[in-house]
Amino acid sequence: MSFRVTDSYLSNILVGDLNRSLGRLLEQQRMAGSMRRVNSFADDPRAIGTIQRYNALLANNDQYLTNVTRSRLIVDGTDVALQNISEVLADIRVISLRESSAISTPQSQEISVTEVDNLVNRLLDVLNSSIEGNYLFSGRQVKTPPFARSGSTVLYQGDTDEILSRTGPNSTMAVNIPGDIFLGTQSSTLGGQVDMGPRLDLTTSLSDLNLGVGWSPGTISISDGTGTTYQVDVSGAVTINDLATTINAATSGMVNLGISADGSSLEITGAGPLVVGEINGGTTAASLGLNANSLGGSLTGRDVRTTALPSTNLADIEALSGGLPLGVMNVNWQGTDYAIDFSAAVTLGDLQTIFNATVPGMEMQLQNNTLSLVGGSPESFLVTNADATNTASALGLNGNGTPVRLFGMLEDLKAALGLGDKEAIRATMSELNSIENTIYQLLMKNGGRQKDLDWSEGILRQRDERLQSNLSLEYDADVAQVAADLSHAETSYQASLLVTSKLYTANLMQYLR
Repeated sequence: MSFRVTDSYLSNILVGDLNRSLGRLLEQQRMAGSMRRVNSFADDPRAIGTIQRYNALLANNDQYLTNVTRSRLIVDGTDVALQNISEVLADIRVISLRESSAISTPQSQEISVTEVDNLVNRLLDVLNSSIEGNYLFSGRQVKTPPFARSGSTVLYQGDTDEILSRTGPNSTMAVNIPGDIFLGTQSSTLGGQVDMGPRLDLTTSLSDLNLGVGWSPGTISISDGTGTTYQVDVSGAVTINDLATTINAATSGMVNLGISADGSSLEITGAGPLVVGEINGGTTAASLGLNANSLGGSLTGRDVRTTALPSTNLADIEALSGGLPLGVMNVNWQGTDYAIDFSAAVTLGDLQTIFNATVPGMEMQLQNNTLSLVGGSPESFLVTNADATNTASALGLNGNGTPVRLFGMLEDLKAALGLGDKEAIRATMSELNSIENTIYQLLMKNGGRQKDLDWSEGILRQRDERLQSNLSLEYDADVAQVAADLSHAETSYQASLLVTSKLYTANLMQYLR
């Protein structure tokens, strides 16, 4: 049986093969020109979702870096302002020492009144500093000048709120200092130094971790000394117990999660070395404080405790471990000694209730996981241990409470200078010392924020590098492979052209010959 192959059919085959060769050549040329493996959705539909996710993570990371940059402007501007305030206070100290000494005269005191008034104006200029049109010390009322004169009084026009900046997927930080701290509002304070954060337990909700910031549900990677890597999806966990159960089940008991001895962090145990990391640029392990590694069989994470609340039991506070029940502490306030008996207290709220009922005109407050005492007048007070329980020290409240009245102190100094009262001038020195200490504390606090921003920027840049690297694996072409494939495509296309040209040289005259 014979078959007849038509010229049309042969032509279709040749043209189709030629077009396919040309298509492959164009595809390789496009990859070589862009150095991208994926140039359209059709190139690799599976990779598109991953590429878009990495691009979104990179965009978020860029925004965090922008936040860090803008936050640095505020923090650096605040640092300069606090340094200038410190210099003004040094000048005020010189005036107070000079005019309370024997060389002081009515004429020099009169001149000093003008000097102090000028220093007040300098302080107002510094405290009304702005960055990009936003006032540094107005709290969140950044468009309102924080301080204004009303006769001989300086009024604060801002609010008491802090500006929080998102500097990472799970981290925020305050970047400003509300200006009300410089007025003192006719009060004296003593801030505690002991962390009252409660210990973690298996019933602790994951949404309460990191001082109430919470966590990022997702999948984590756990590698142990046996060479096994587990990818554990913990997104369904609600409590620490759920988290522990999920990890134990996913690793068949080879890796277990528990709570550290001091109750401040989570702990992974198994055959060492242990490595806990993220999956696809996630932040789940970091939000649990476990994004780390350990050479041994135990990996202890960072502190992820919850916020101390009035309902927090004293027995759950690690800082008070072995010191319960509490005893008595003494407060000397407005010339009266008050003995506060905390032996019946069970919660932090009980401490506040007992103290507030015992000491009139003074309040115990719970803020930022520490206790503090706030008096309703600018008088100093003294807190001491009253028995062998050392209760004041255990609560971090052993010491002197001092007033912080920047402008009030200056008005008192001006009045004393106007009256020529050297004793009153000398009396302002005590409050000046307290104010200077407050400024130094604010400088240290602000300096800590500068270091935190430096650290955050470093972490974000490392994260950006990792994300770019992961994106490159999905997105970028292999240079050597592209060069080889391009050469092969060119050869194939040229061969197709050659075969086609030879077949189409046949004609009737050649056939008849």
